[in-house]
Amino acid sequence: MGKKLLLPTDFSKNSLNAMEYAIQLYKNEDCDFYILNTYAKDSHSLDSVALLDPDEAFNKLSENRSKQGLGDILTHLTFENDNPKHRFHVMSRPYPFLDAVKDVVKSMQIDMLVIGAKGMTNRRMGKYGKTALSVIEQIRNCPVLIVPKNAVFNEPKEIVLATNFKTDFNPSEIRHLAEIAKLSKSSIQVLSLEDPDSLNDRQKANKKLLSTYFEDIDHTFNTVRNVEMPTAINCFVEIRRSHMVSYINKKRTFLQKMGLGQPTLGKLVYFENVPVLALNDK
Repeated sequence: MGKKLLLPTDFSKNSLNAMEYAIQLYKNEDCDFYILNTYAKDSHSLDSVALLDPDEAFNKLSENRSKQGLGDILTHLTFENDNPKHRFHVMSRPYPFLDAVKDVVKSMQIDMLVIGAKGMTNRRMGKYGKTALSVIEQIRNCPVLIVPKNAVFNEPKEIVLATNFKTDFNPSEIRHLAEIAKLSKSSIQVLSLEDPDSLNDRQKANKKLLSTYFEDIDHTFNTVRNVEMPTAINCFVEIRRSHMVSYINKKRTFLQKMGLGQPTLGKLVYFENVPVLALNDK
């Protein structure tokens, strides 16, 4: 059975680049790509979609624009991509963005969501867009790959997985990372701040589990000391020119649910040209 990938779009260059990246990443895999555009007013992510006016005529115009935009994308992708393993489906939804994404992920049993790092109207320099952050916080049924606008697809030869081994891994999500590594023949560099000799029993068990998941993959455990994780990842990626970063996306804390405190992605360094794969914990 083939993979099912959800590709939300606001018709920005960033979202189109994310689509192209996903298509290239899975070029040798049997895949169904679901391209979603929403056009209802969205209180969660105002930078991601066109806003509806209460006037019905304007609502109809938004619907037409959505379907026209999706039609143009479908024409472009089918013309540029003659891969017999790939199938494209377009979906126009008159619902708030996150509501629509949650519904599609659940109803279509999506394997992975791929989204641009910023939306059409986002001007947050050096930061991930509100839409990407909202998706990371609220979509927990599948991994999320965030693709920045400057990311040019090259076969990822090295993927960095940042972890402190304290968070329990979700086996189904870790398998997605292992699958990406296998299909691109890349190595996985596990990056931690924890001294290997001071790991507790739970951390040792989680580290051993990773070794099991990656037993058929070239992987190495790396330790960086005396720095914060964002700095460690940034330096590691810069020096080694790694092609993808992955981390364990922990469930939101009570304070984050109350709007206080940043989600994990918001704490990371913004990568201009390196995709970030968020894997949900148990």
